[in-house]
Amino acid sequence: MATSTQQFKAILSFLRPYRKLLQGLILLTAVISIVSMMPPLVIRAIIDRVITQGERQLLFGLGACLLGIPLALAFCQFIQTLGLAYLGQRFVFDVRVSLYNHFLTLSLRFFSKHSTGKLVNRLMGDSGIVQRMLTGQTINIVSDLISAVFAITATFLISWRLALLLLLVVSVFVLNYRLNIGKIRQATRGYRGALDRVSGGVQNRLTANLAVKTFGTEKREQGTFRGESDASLDLIQQAFVSSNTFQMNTQLIQGVGRAILFFGGCALVLKGSMSYADVVAFTAYAMRLLGPAVRFSQLAKQLQDVSIAIDRLFEVFDQPPEIQDAPDAQEISVLDGKVDFNDVYFHYEKHNPVLQGFDLHVAPGQTVALIGPTGCGKSTILSLLLRAYDVVGGQLLIDDTDIHKIKLDSLRKQFGIVLQEPLLFDVSIAENIRYAKPGATMNDIERAARVTEIHDFIASLPHGYDTKIGSEGVELSVGQKQRITIARAVAADPAILIMDEATSALDSDSEQAIQKAMDQLLKNRTSFVVAHRLSTKRNADCIVLLKDGKIDEKGTHDELMRIPSGRYRDLYNKHMGSGVLEE
Repeated sequence: MATSTQQFKAILSFLRPYRKLLQGLILLTAVISIVSMMPPLVIRAIIDRVITQGERQLLFGLGACLLGIPLALAFCQFIQTLGLAYLGQRFVFDVRVSLYNHFLTLSLRFFSKHSTGKLVNRLMGDSGIVQRMLTGQTINIVSDLISAVFAITATFLISWRLALLLLLVVSVFVLNYRLNIGKIRQATRGYRGALDRVSGGVQNRLTANLAVKTFGTEKREQGTFRGESDASLDLIQQAFVSSNTFQMNTQLIQGVGRAILFFGGCALVLKGSMSYADVVAFTAYAMRLLGPAVRFSQLAKQLQDVSIAIDRLFEVFDQPPEIQDAPDAQEISVLDGKVDFNDVYFHYEKHNPVLQGFDLHVAPGQTVALIGPTGCGKSTILSLLLRAYDVVGGQLLIDDTDIHKIKLDSLRKQFGIVLQEPLLFDVSIAENIRYAKPGATMNDIERAARVTEIHDFIASLPHGYDTKIGSEGVELSVGQKQRITIARAVAADPAILIMDEATSALDSDSEQAIQKAMDQLLKNRTSFVVAHRLSTKRNADCIVLLKDGKIDEKGTHDELMRIPSGRYRDLYNKHMGSGVLEE
């Protein structure tokens, strides 16, 4: 885990492309701060020289200065605001893009441990909070520092006695900060964590909305959401009380300090140690010091929010990609499709093996059907092929090359995959089919759609293949979505095809209509099929029956049926009426 200093430097590195703009804004801020310090001096000159000494010829010039200063400040502040807005937006854009790109490098193991809602909070919420570093209030630290130095110098020149009293008031601001900032940080971190849990729960329940409605558990889910929200409400109230107490103390210190300084100045005037003009100028400069102290106190709370957000961002940035290219990894062009699992071991959690000494040798163009009870390792085998996880022991070879020696991007382009749950994007139907092969032509797309018996339906839509899917477009049935997903795999023309319960969303008639086309797709192409329907398995070149992470039986349908007391034979005889192989 990176230290806070390292995290801050890493975040600031996102500003490197805009350093000239940032330098210009800092310089402009310095100019604004210097110009804004002029009015007290002008007012002092008007009182001392024009009113007291009668130098009326100076009135017009000094008055013009008083009028010109706010006009110049307004123009400069307008330019500053535009620059900060652009800088802040570009900064948060770059942070979000970098974080999202990092998400894409992380393994499935990472995503299995973190809810989508939590990660979206990191991507959109925390990165937005970090943008606060580039608000006018933050960059005005430069102005406030200049104002503070100028004000302290001026107050000591006017009256060192009052200046010491002023420094005592400032020290109370520091004490207030030290006493409260720890509570604010703790409460804010607790609230942000609770918000992650609420977001994750909401995302999960909205995704499972069909199950909620099916089982009539709306009231239970309302109660669960209310309970989680109540917990976060308590934490945000703690954060609000801590922050509000801090800010109220700041305002109180400022008000009391101003009164003490003013009456102290009046006392010195009565003693003849100061003039009234000195008191006016001193009070103005004291406010120039107390004002930044108030703003810094408020900013300190904001910076705590930013600091926590940076910590939370780096909880993701510090996660190393589990699956990476080896230093000697090579690009591959087209695979023959030979696959060898040599004594492979794998586990998700230690002491809980999923595959144990798994051996399987697949010749190019073979179709392998994987069957077995839930948890036997079917989907794990497919994940290892895609190198979503790395084997713990043994070796996985493709075309006699260790899978670790093949570049990830190059490897995964060789696969076509269709999962049980159809995965489509909120873009056009054509773009969904073209997704795995960006260079696919419309002829390729239409051919793939015809193969999966979905072309006629697409052609009947008002916008045809340009029809958008999702919230802004057409709503499709589960079966139609799955056909488009299969069409995507067809258009990709992969060397190795993976089908994990690919036809489970289709009815028997639809599956039979697609099966002939799928047989053409599988022909001369290495394929791994996980399905419960017998129609998918009978024609496989090799049926692998798994049990406890090992191969229990292996062979063609006919070979396995000839085993007198074989498990496959028992399963087939038991389920031949329903057409489903399942334990």
